[in-house]
Amino acid sequence: MSYFVKAIVGFIILDVYLNVGIAGASSFWVQVVLVLLFFPLLKGILFLTKKDFKRIGISFHPKWWKNMMMGFAIGFSFWLIKYGIEYSLNGYEITGAMPFSQMILSLLMIMLTFFVGSFLNDIIVRGYVFGHLKGKIPMKWVFILSLVLYALDDSWNEGFSLSNTLFSLLLGLSLTYAIYKTGSIWADTGIHWGLNVCYGIFNGTLGSTGGGMIITKDGPPSLLLESISYIIPLLMFLFLYLVRNKLRHGDGSHASFL
Repeated sequence: MSYFVKAIVGFIILDVYLNVGIAGASSFWVQVVLVLLFFPLLKGILFLTKKDFKRIGISFHPKWWKNMMMGFAIGFSFWLIKYGIEYSLNGYEITGAMPFSQMILSLLMIMLTFFVGSFLNDIIVRGYVFGHLKGKIPMKWVFILSLVLYALDDSWNEGFSLSNTLFSLLLGLSLTYAIYKTGSIWADTGIHWGLNVCYGIFNGTLGSTGGGMIITKDGPPSLLLESISYIIPLLMFLFLYLVRNKLRHGDGSHASFL
């Protein structure tokens, strides 16, 4: 079996395992077991394609935590700005808040759930793709392919539509650039995790209006409100590009993917 066939089959197995197996699990504890089993499965696939965790960006270099926390701050901040603008445009109204006694547990669940989801997704659609295609095809095509795969992969959760695809492509610019620039997965996962945590505070882990720590009610839709969902991810990418030199590989050098 050729290298590319093995890599493609491995990608499909991991993607289905995440989006059908883990995401579709019937209980929390079944999900926990499936998440734990994800890594032996990944290790086995990497063995067949002659790669390792470091090759796909899972490298605990000295700056991995700094990269992830910087990414988290960027993702959370821009999504908070997004919600602030939508509120000022009457995109939703705040009708209440979760009782304080429930907030801590809810926040912990939001932090944990979205970290795991972001991390596994980033491993598959960016780390795995970059790690297997680097040196095989020009890097610009690796970047574009990873970006397109992320937009298509997001349809597992949001369904396929032109608006969702455009949103995912714009959001994917920041996520893909982060791993491209740093050579590891942590800044990418930090951004993804941060914006998802902000989303979870307003919508809960299931992503429903009124299901978050801050209880909201949707206002009337408008073209201006929809455009905010495209503008904010684009501005986040431009900001990330401006601070790109703050994101380095573990030894302080430029990205290993460059």
